[in-house]
Amino acid sequence: MEVPGKTCDLYLDTGFAEATIYCQPCGEGGKRAVAHGFCQTCEEYICAPCIEYHKRLKISRNHILLPKDEMPSFYPSTKHSVIGDTEYCKNHPKEIIKFYCPTHSDLGCGDCVVLDHRSCKVDYIAEVAKDFVIGNEFRMLEPWIKQEGDILSGYISNVEELLDEVENQSNYEINSLRKFREEINTYLDRREKELLDNLKKVKTEDEKVLTDLKTACESKKSGLEIIRTELSSVHVSVNQRYVAARKTQKELQEIKDEMGKMAGLITARKCRFTKDADTERYLGSIMGLGTLDVVGEFRRGLAPVPDLSTVAWKKEKDINVRTSLDKITCWINALALLSPGLVLLSDYNNCSVKLVDLTTRTVTSRLQLPGNPLDIRVLK
Repeated sequence: MEVPGKTCDLYLDTGFAEATIYCQPCGEGGKRAVAHGFCQTCEEYICAPCIEYHKRLKISRNHILLPKDEMPSFYPSTKHSVIGDTEYCKNHPKEIIKFYCPTHSDLGCGDCVVLDHRSCKVDYIAEVAKDFVIGNEFRMLEPWIKQEGDILSGYISNVEELLDEVENQSNYEINSLRKFREEINTYLDRREKELLDNLKKVKTEDEKVLTDLKTACESKKSGLEIIRTELSSVHVSVNQRYVAARKTQKELQEIKDEMGKMAGLITARKCRFTKDADTERYLGSIMGLGTLDVVGEFRRGLAPVPDLSTVAWKKEKDINVRTSLDKITCWINALALLSPGLVLLSDYNNCSVKLVDLTTRTVTSRLQLPGNPLDIRVLK
């Protein structure tokens, strides 16, 4: 019905708004206290002490509390019997929802109708509620809810599968990364051992050569001390000194010759560790070990989204999908495109699915079902 202006609340005409309103929780305890506010969540008038207590309790601290000057203009104890079990308007908390605008699919109070739906043809809930509840549209809500619930259950299942995929992918890639790191560690340990062994070998060989040389020099030096002692001894004859001197000359020449050779042996190899250029570049790389790249995505049950801006739409004549086997008015609640020009429809009222040829605009086949179909899905 069309509403030309705001309708007055039922109790304002009778002067009920002037009556004293008392706290309902206190009233249940046998006390009388003047209400100073209204809890929109509990739908109760409450006094000042109850308001403070309401705010402190964990269960009610987030309730919507209206101050005294915004309290509803009717008494809640009688509102259900006269107005009915409706809800408070979200835009005008003091008003009850009384109207429905089919044009905008909006529920609202009288203020909403005057402000936002003045030019709309609105329904007065008290007049249309009974016929709506016993009608087919209301009856379809339950299967519709079930249908959407089943779809959401499928989405939940798909999300859970994707969560498993994400977990498995993460574990696999982590293991791959750590395995590669272990291979690098193994390689570096092996190369380190090879280099250390080479260094140790050079050190051992040079130390042996130098130690042997040192021992030979010390032996020769000891021999010279013995010869010098013999030459300086006063307890031998001149002939013995002569013989010792000639032997010393020969030995000195031999020592001199050997010392000439030894001089070339007093050396050791000088080693230096040189960093491998490739390894050094690897250490300075911000992508050391590798990279983590997004190479695709997991998808479950998600249809591609068409680009509607590129689609050309045109209106065609209606297709009559009623057949001779249908007993009541068709209720087509779902359809699926099987191939270009071929559509499968589900008829909820007649418990059937129908194959429609869009080229000939006719129902080519019909399948009777044991129950009411809720939806159609094409499995690829």
